[in-house]
Amino acid sequence: MTFSLIALDADRRTLGIACATGGPALGGFVPHLQPGVGAAITQGYSTNVMAAERGLARLAAGEAVSSVVDELRHADRGEAWRQLALMDRHGQVAGWTGASNVPVCDMHLVPGLAVAGNMLGSREVVPAMVAAYQQGRAAGRTLAEALLEALVAGQRAGGDHRGVYSAALKVRAPGGLPLDLRIDHAADAVAALGGLYRRIRDDKDFQAFLARLPTGEAPHRH
Repeated sequence: MTFSLIALDADRRTLGIACATGGPALGGFVPHLQPGVGAAITQGYSTNVMAAERGLARLAAGEAVSSVVDELRHADRGEAWRQLALMDRHGQVAGWTGASNVPVCDMHLVPGLAVAGNMLGSREVVPAMVAAYQQGRAAGRTLAEALLEALVAGQRAGGDHRGVYSAALKVRAPGGLPLDLRIDHAADAVAALGGLYRRIRDDKDFQAFLARLPTGEAPHRH
């Protein structure tokens, strides 16, 4: 039902997630990010939000990604209906796609990048997202821009076979300000999400507001 990716900018210790689906309001269900700890995407026929939350809590306690995912899957009697990927702050990744999810399903896991989808319009969606993200980063795009470009590429390759009606973007570094955008319902949510990102990026008043907010490196800005 959803196509998503998690990525790490190791130089800036920044994690990011972008996702889109054929239903409404995925931003409250699919993307989960805890700066300095890790990020998760939880989706599938019956999405398990609690698994993502438990996974991040266990990463925060120092457990390894692979063992966390193995134990989450083993403990979930509905694991066949889930699709979940988890990344730690170092970019280590693990995940699974349950056998009862609606095809086309796919998952690509490499250090620093996790891409997953189910109920996809074609088998080219995940490879197209991987390529677009990698090309965007190689061309000097920011993490957020490369994530958005990956969503666009995934939609063009088939996306969710029902269409795309909600989308979300989360990017954050430890001590940094949140970039947390969501489109809960729109006829072309990927395009709407990209438009929202560009609108706030180019809004001088909003950027001035961000520039005076306290951060981990400048806690007394005002």
